[in-house]
This record gives sequence, structure tokens and C-alpha cells, in this order.
Amino acid sequence: MSAGSAAAGVTNLNRTGVRHSAFPDFCKPLHRFCDRVAVSIAFAFLGAFMLASSAIFDVIWLSKY
Repeated sequence: MSAGSAAAGVTNLNRTGVRHSAFPDFCKPLHRFCDRVAVSIAFAFLGAFMLASSAIFDVIWLSKY
């Protein structure tokens, strides 16, 4: 989960660049790589959501017995 959130911040910097320094926009020449990283980040957040929902369902199931 922490790797997904860290990757989201770095990918946002790569997509927009840093305005107050000479850090370029890397996603213009590497658009396929950036798209794949975005999909990977989306899957990381989806996995975190599924893990949280699984924990909630287990607590509900355990509270019935």
C-alpha cells in the first residue's frame, strides 16, 4: 500500500514535471511506460481496497457467531 502511494506521487511528478526546477516531463517520450505504471498503481490501490473490504466482511462474519 505504501509503495502504491509513493509510486503515485513520483508518477505525478514524472507526468507534470517540476515547475520550479529543470526537471523535465518524462512521460512525453516514455508514454507507454507511464501508462503501464499508472495501471500498476491503480491495481495497487484496488488491491488495498479489496484487502480492507475483506477485513470488514470477516469482522461482520465473526460478529454473527
